[in-house]
Amino acid sequence: MYDLHMHSNCSDGILPPERIIDEAKAAGLTLAALTDHDCAAGVLRAAHRAEAIGQPFISGAEFEAEYHCELHILGLGIDPVHHSVTEAAKIDRRSRIFRNQLMLRKFQKAGIDLWGELDKPIETVTKPDIAAALVRLGCCRDISEAFSVYFVRGGEFDVPRVHLSRKRIMEMIAEAGGVAVLAHPMKIKGDAEELVRELAELGLWGIEAYYSEATEEETKHFLRLAEKYGLHPTCGSDYHGPKRHGIAELGCAWRDVPELCETEALLKEMNGVTDQAPAGKLIQRRRIRAFCSIDEFRVLADEVAEELPEEFFKGLNGGIAIIERAKLHEKSKAMRPLYVLGEYNYGGHAGRWINLYYGSFAKVHFMKRGEELKAELRRVLLHEFRHHLETRAGEHGLEYEDAAYIAEYVGDDE
Repeated sequence: MYDLHMHSNCSDGILPPERIIDEAKAAGLTLAALTDHDCAAGVLRAAHRAEAIGQPFISGAEFEAEYHCELHILGLGIDPVHHSVTEAAKIDRRSRIFRNQLMLRKFQKAGIDLWGELDKPIETVTKPDIAAALVRLGCCRDISEAFSVYFVRGGEFDVPRVHLSRKRIMEMIAEAGGVAVLAHPMKIKGDAEELVRELAELGLWGIEAYYSEATEEETKHFLRLAEKYGLHPTCGSDYHGPKRHGIAELGCAWRDVPELCETEALLKEMNGVTDQAPAGKLIQRRRIRAFCSIDEFRVLADEVAEELPEEFFKGLNGGIAIIERAKLHEKSKAMRPLYVLGEYNYGGHAGRWINLYYGSFAKVHFMKRGEELKAELRRVLLHEFRHHLETRAGEHGLEYEDAAYIAEYVGDDE
């Protein structure tokens, strides 16, 4: 039993990548793929967890392509830090931030303030998240009603997003060493076969004929198209975590049929997945270049920030900024390692903010990932927040109302 379609909190899922792998192991999956929306930020974290507990695993991402309706293409076996993948993630992040901010302003103008109802970074907020917030505020009875009332295409609150072309996404997946699979084809509006034919000509490898919400007739129809166009049938649950908007459970789309068994064997062979190497080539080819991508780094920093008390952020109107380059300064020496990694900025009327230097982390902590890297991020952020709280209280005097409170978070870190 395998599942090649699941999401972590690196996109719109609930659980961190490591927990997804733990659940895959508990469910008895013989192969799992993490396929977050338009990014592969959690793949290496999932891969290292898979390697540690012996869960067969391949990389993945779910890319949304330009089309007259929702069209998602899975990239399986991709290099998660290939420049094509990280560039696509940057484009999607900018597009999602713009869409979400404009949509929330539209709601606010209509007298519905949702800003305080969303408990995740703006770049990871999805329409289901906004719909859930509308339900909590009593604007509608359930998620389904929220979509039918507020998210009508061309309606008052509709904000279209810009997506990469179908051709470019197919090229990008191939460039990153992966194979393309058409996700939940039964959701396509219009002539699905025409789309399948077009994508097959562009190099489509597989089709998600077995899907958590597919009927038997839909599955049979797409199996016929798979055979007609020489595609490999796959299965996926589209798992987002427990009780996430009613999405089905891990492995629920699996059927013990020859075509799915053949696809599993092929994917394992292509990606070097064995009992001795559960994450296959993904780990092997990353041992030399072990540090995470900037997208993974950003997600980890967000996770650490969310764990800190809200009080720390009072007055930090510029927030936390991720700087891609390394920090260069005469004080950036081995005896002051924290100075290299982060920086608190007090700009008077210009605001206050904290910089985290991705380039510096890559040099100093290049072998760390996941929880180890989060621990270092937390250490640096707490160091910079101490400066912020001291400044907020006045002239670095360590005499502020939160002295006892922060003592349990910040120690002697220099």
